[in-house]
Amino acid sequence: MFRTHLRITHNPALVAARRSASTQVSQTRKQKLVVLGSGWGGYNVARKADKDLYDVTVVSPNSYFSFTPFLASTAVGTLEFRCATEPVRGLKNVKFAQGWANQIDFANHTVEVEPALPPLVDDGGKQSLDAYNHIQKLPKDVRMDNYKLAYDKLVISVGCYSASFGIPGVAKYAFFLKDIKDARAIRKRLLERLEQALHPSISPADRKKLLQFAIVGAGPTGVEFAAELHDFIEGDIYRIMPELRGEIKIRVYDVAPGILMSFDQSLREYAESKFAREGIEARPSSKITAVGPDWLELDGEGGKHREPYGLLVWSTGLSANPLLQSMENVAKDEKTQSIRVNEHLSVLDPQCNAIPGVFAIGDNSMPVSGRLPATAQVASQMAKYTAKMLNANAVGAKLDNYPGFRWRNKGSMVLLGDHQGILDRSADTISGPRSRMAGFLAWVAWRSYYMMLAMGWRNKIRVPVGWFLTYFFGRDVSRF
Repeated sequence: MFRTHLRITHNPALVAARRSASTQVSQTRKQKLVVLGSGWGGYNVARKADKDLYDVTVVSPNSYFSFTPFLASTAVGTLEFRCATEPVRGLKNVKFAQGWANQIDFANHTVEVEPALPPLVDDGGKQSLDAYNHIQKLPKDVRMDNYKLAYDKLVISVGCYSASFGIPGVAKYAFFLKDIKDARAIRKRLLERLEQALHPSISPADRKKLLQFAIVGAGPTGVEFAAELHDFIEGDIYRIMPELRGEIKIRVYDVAPGILMSFDQSLREYAESKFAREGIEARPSSKITAVGPDWLELDGEGGKHREPYGLLVWSTGLSANPLLQSMENVAKDEKTQSIRVNEHLSVLDPQCNAIPGVFAIGDNSMPVSGRLPATAQVASQMAKYTAKMLNANAVGAKLDNYPGFRWRNKGSMVLLGDHQGILDRSADTISGPRSRMAGFLAWVAWRSYYMMLAMGWRNKIRVPVGWFLTYFFGRDVSRF
């Protein structure tokens, strides 16, 4: 129903040409395809590229692909963390280089890679963990040496980082939710706060503060996390820790006038009324001006004031990847620093000419036709289009004659907790009541779709088993 595949008419001549080209390639050198990033864009390009035609290498600081729709579930234990990951090295005939792409030399067709690995000699586990942090890099004196990778074709799909909008304290005190490491950190802090609230020496004022859970961003990520958190509290915490019943508060803040502003109004109202019934406090039109270790500062009609929190999850805004900021001789959007691409997703130079063999997809790209939503759906469609185009190009198809990329909006879905959800396909070709759905059937559609979308058979089995175990035995509240 929500398939993101781009269908290209079956061409027998193209198939025959590909077989012939594969035979010729096996006798000569394959083209080197380097893919920067292991997210929805990069991972799918690596999956779909023809390995008989290309020698594929993925460069990423993460050795896995994060299945982002499941991050909110893993953050509260509805699913375990490995349900939301796929190992890059599990891709057949794909090489992997764990590191950051520091520089790209378009003239010499090389990428400089800085390893995202611990030093050869370290002081144990802590330093090893720090080595994988995508923000903190190791000191120069203990890093492994940088190296260069040559490419014939290059796909840039490094994505974006979470944005703090320059608000003091956000980067230091807030938890983001873009990667499985973020979900692990949130789950650890959440369970810590619950245990701290039960400590015999805690004061009533401190206990109240610890149990205030704040979520900034009322888009799909923030709303789904709030819903999962509510289900966790109602279904497990109040059963295991009955002393906390009625004391935990969930607040969702956003500068917009409502939640889920990209959805149809009737669906937004459904979500808002459900949150209100369940005690999840939506705080639209909230402008946050500063964040402290246990407080948010808001600027409202009555002036600035502070509100306490025990856990702060920041799920709004995107900022450019440092690689994009350092890239020269490419056309970039002034506001977002996204790379400008043409209809074939080729990277453009400052004169708007395509740079041969270099493509950009996903959040870090901006087509000349206009910016597309920064969603997994867009990145997936771009990736599958790019892989098919590269496969065709390797057997003689000219890019100038290849159909341009067309994004088709397949709709959006959001879980609202307690076996409820909303589905909006009003932007697709479907119209009328069938384009919108709310309630139990939307929840079933969400789970069915994403279970089938899981990349590997291991997770296609692991995910429903995880849901089954949670339904009958509850979520695990162990801290480790």
